[in-house]
Amino acid sequence: MNGIFKLRFPTLFLALAAFWVPALKASHLSPSNLNGVWTIDSAERRGQPVPRDVLPDTTLEIKEGRYTFTSGDNVTQGFFTIDDKRKPVAMDITTTSGPDGNVEMKAIVALTEDGWQVCYGIPPEGRPSDFATNSDRNFFLARYVRKPGHEQPAPEESKPKPLQVLMISGGCCHDYPGQDTILSQGISARAHAHFTVVRDEGKNGTSHKVSVYKEDDWASAYDVVIHNECYADEKEADWLERIITPHREGVPAVVIHCSMHSYRVPNNPEWFKFVGVTSHRHGSHFDYLMTNVKPEHPVMKGFPPLWRTPKEELYNIEKVEPSATPLATGWSHETKRGEVNVWLNQYGKGRVFGTTIGHYNHTLEDPVVLDLLTRGLLWACEKLDDDGKPVTGYEAKKQD
Repeated sequence: MNGIFKLRFPTLFLALAAFWVPALKASHLSPSNLNGVWTIDSAERRGQPVPRDVLPDTTLEIKEGRYTFTSGDNVTQGFFTIDDKRKPVAMDITTTSGPDGNVEMKAIVALTEDGWQVCYGIPPEGRPSDFATNSDRNFFLARYVRKPGHEQPAPEESKPKPLQVLMISGGCCHDYPGQDTILSQGISARAHAHFTVVRDEGKNGTSHKVSVYKEDDWASAYDVVIHNECYADEKEADWLERIITPHREGVPAVVIHCSMHSYRVPNNPEWFKFVGVTSHRHGSHFDYLMTNVKPEHPVMKGFPPLWRTPKEELYNIEKVEPSATPLATGWSHETKRGEVNVWLNQYGKGRVFGTTIGHYNHTLEDPVVLDLLTRGLLWACEKLDDDGKPVTGYEAKKQD
C-alpha cells in the first residue's frame, strides 16, 4: 500500500485539498474559492483507514485553478477543473510536471459536518459514484483541511464596504472649501469611509436650496449625512420637510456648527428637533474650556476631561430637546454658564450626533476634534464599539 500511496499521493492531495471550503455551497465552487495552502486530515483506501503516520507532511498551494504540491524534495505541478452541475460534484485533475509524470484523475466531492470528503478513482479506475471504498475497487477517500497558519481570508465581497458619507457644505461665513478637505480627509483617515461632498459653487449667502435636496430619495445611497451648511434664510416648510424626512425615517446624521442656525422656518421648530438643540446666536470669538460631561460614553472615550479650544465661536443654547443627551459643554464668560456644545439625539428612527464646534479651520483640523467627529459619526451609524473604537471592518483602511 505504501508504494502505491506514495506514487499517487500528489494528485490525490490536489483533489482532496481543493474542496475544503466550509463557507461555500457546492454550487458555488470555483477555482478562485480554493486559493490557499492545504494539508490532509484523514484518508482510507480499499475499505481500510490510512494510518496517520503514513500520511506524509505535505503542502499544496492552489492559485486560480493551478497547484503546486510539495512532499519532501518532490514538487508536482498541474491544474484542475470543476463541474458543479454534476451530482455529486465532479473534479478533473491533470498533473503536468513532477515525479509521477503526467497523470489524469477523476474524483467526486461533498460537504461534511467539518469539511469536505473526496473520493478518487485511482487510474485506470474511472470516477466513483459514491463516497465509499472497498476491497474490490481502487478508490481513495480522504478529507482535507487548511494548513495551520494559512487560513483562508474572508472573500472580498464579504468584507465591510466603506461607509458612504454624504457631506452637505456651503453657505455664508466660513471657509467651506477648506473645511470640505479637512473633514473628508481627517475622518476617512480614522474610519473606513468614503465621502461625497455637495457644495454648490457661488452660493455663499444665507439663502440657497442645495441642489442634492431637489432629488427624490436624495439620501438613499448613503449610510450617513453630514450637515455642515449655513442657510439661515431658507424658511420654507416644504423644503425643510424634504430635508429632514430621510433622517426621521432612519438615515443617520452628523450636524456641525452653523447647521444649527439653518432652516429657521417661522413657527416650525422641526429643524431644531432634528438637530437636538435650539440656538439663534453666539457670543464673541474666544477660546474656551470644554468639560467632558459623559466620559463613560463611547463617543467621549479618548476626549480629555477638560480641553481648551483655540479661538472659536461658542453658540448660546436656548433649549436641549428631551430626546438629546449632552456630552460636553463649553464655558462662556459671557453667559456665565456651560453651553452644551457636543450631544447625541434620536430623531424618529435616525441617530444624530451634533456639535457647535467648527467655525474656524484650525479647530476642525485639531486631532482632538477630528477624533471626536469620527467617533460621533461611527456612533450615528452604529459602528462604534463600547471602547470608543470602530467596530471590526470600519477601522481606517491601511494605505499601501
